[in-house]
Amino acid sequence: MNIKKKAKWVGGFVSVLMLTGLLAACGGNNTTGDNGTGNNGGTAAPAASTAASTDPTQISGTVKVWDWDEAFQKGMIVEFNKKYPNIKVEVTVVNPNDYLQKLQSGIASGSDVPDVILGESAYRGKLFDLGVLDNLEAAPYNFDKSTILDYIVPYVSNSKGEVIAVDQTLTPAGFAYRRDLAKQYWGTDDPAELEKKISTWDDFIAAGKELKEKSADKVLMFPGLGDAFLVLKGQNFASYVNGTEIDLTSKLQKPLNRLFEMRDAGIIGKNELWTPAWSASMAKGEFMFYPMAPWGAKWHISANDPDGSGRWGLLKAPEGGFTRGGTAIGIYKDSKVKDAAWAFIQYAYLSDEGSAFNFKTFGNMTSSKSFYETQKALIDAPGPYDEFFGGQNLAKYFVENIVPDMKGEAQSKYDSVVDSVFNALYPLWMKDGSVTADSALQKFIQETKNKASDATIK
Repeated sequence: MNIKKKAKWVGGFVSVLMLTGLLAACGGNNTTGDNGTGNNGGTAAPAASTAASTDPTQISGTVKVWDWDEAFQKGMIVEFNKKYPNIKVEVTVVNPNDYLQKLQSGIASGSDVPDVILGESAYRGKLFDLGVLDNLEAAPYNFDKSTILDYIVPYVSNSKGEVIAVDQTLTPAGFAYRRDLAKQYWGTDDPAELEKKISTWDDFIAAGKELKEKSADKVLMFPGLGDAFLVLKGQNFASYVNGTEIDLTSKLQKPLNRLFEMRDAGIIGKNELWTPAWSASMAKGEFMFYPMAPWGAKWHISANDPDGSGRWGLLKAPEGGFTRGGTAIGIYKDSKVKDAAWAFIQYAYLSDEGSAFNFKTFGNMTSSKSFYETQKALIDAPGPYDEFFGGQNLAKYFVENIVPDMKGEAQSKYDSVVDSVFNALYPLWMKDGSVTADSALQKFIQETKNKASDATIK
């Protein structure tokens, strides 16, 4: 089944490239054959914007960027300036937890707003609702959204359907798993075999009970309810916000039923997300699985288990993929250097050159379709964290096994409210066994009403 799905995705992807190539030829806009990324191959997709094909040396200005990842910017700016020598990029490091408040303060005072604005997944919907990001499909950017993977479009669009950002990296997520524990208790650490073993959530719960019994309660499936909920909620891609109407029941009823089924089976630990105990558990070998997107190999697994090289693997979650995290990159609507800001975003996050550096250095995977056609050899080659994962080709696994399942989900200002309610409630669900899925949902609805009084919630 995976082979059929893989063939379908690759076939559809190639068809898109062939179609865009024909359209470019008919339009006659590209007389040089250069797609603006420095690649002249006839099979490459067209440039993502008209700005991308402008002579790089003719664009100048100082672009202000707020980012929390200083290492990324230090590395990328050097590469960017090899092609755009007359654009200066100034970076201010901002804590992601303070980012939105600092931005809103700057907008209110009109004194301190960057040209390039980042939106972490936790507040992306709120940022989009502020109306401070430019429509990238309009001039001077003229971004063609058909050049990025289809499922990404809803994640970078506002409520009007306008694309107002690009994604720093794809965030299709699967499970990072402990190879040593899988081998010890299930007899195999092969991802294909393990996928079969937990192909459904019923299988997952049965395997969890087996693991619990064989390890004498020393090893469980997830460190806490938060990890499980990330997956279960994330697999339901249906939009649940329509204006000021929030349909929590359709979004959460099924995930909560499964969540409490796992809790009652005793296969999940009692760690809260992001706590020191949760981080330390990765090196201790107390839990089999952690939800992981491509960025997680660097920031979660290897960071929290620095001596664990070779004892981790990646596999697809039961019943399909889901998204985890992600960062939207947009341009302030009142920026005075829009051309230069777009040149930087286009190079760093969409061009084949910048995407190749991004991938080789940080493991980030661009949303640009052309990269996966022109840089196929790079995807097939060992990535920066493959060795840590027992030599498994992480990028290829994400692209071939998880991305085909992905769908887009519109973002709204209420997403962060819903997430904050869950984070406040789930620690109690771990401690109080009398809480059921139904009572949890009713409490969830009530607490969301308290925090979003302008919305109708059911």
